[in-house]
Amino acid sequence: MKTFRFPLQRVLEWRALQLRVEEEKLAGLQQQLASLLALREKLSAERNRSQAHLFASGTAAGSDLQTWALYQARLVKQQELLKIQLVQCEKLTLEQRQRLLKARTDHRVLERLKERRWRQWVYLNDREQEDTAAEVYLSKWSREDFNSTAGGCSSTPMATFFRKEIRLKWRHSR
Repeated sequence: MKTFRFPLQRVLEWRALQLRVEEEKLAGLQQQLASLLALREKLSAERNRSQAHLFASGTAAGSDLQTWALYQARLVKQQELLKIQLVQCEKLTLEQRQRLLKARTDHRVLERLKERRWRQWVYLNDREQEDTAAEVYLSKWSREDFNSTAGGCSSTPMATFFRKEIRLKWRHSR
């Protein structure tokens, strides 16, 4: 019997490659999202630290307050910009997850089809081996029966009946 060959193997390999690419893209977006979240925490901590530093001094000159207000305004703008970037990154991550799910589904479908074809091939291979074994057995049995008849021993009607019965069952099982 021939070896097992899945006709869609190249397609399965392509789907596996697509799945890995989509997983890598998602990992990159998740890393980008994590860095944006870390930056947000850093900006928030910086804002709180500068505010605590100003209030810890007790008295502050007008120029210090003006500098602090400008710094706070810049931090607020950075936080707003970061918030927009976070929303965009989360949206891209969600879209990438959908693409990843589709790629995973496409890959699984082909894997299941390959598995089903493999089981079918094994079944047919086993059946072919059983048929070959039955043919060999019947051939050997028939030869032994012929040799025993040719050697002067006549076959009994019961033996002939069983031989015909076995041949019929064998032919119907194919």
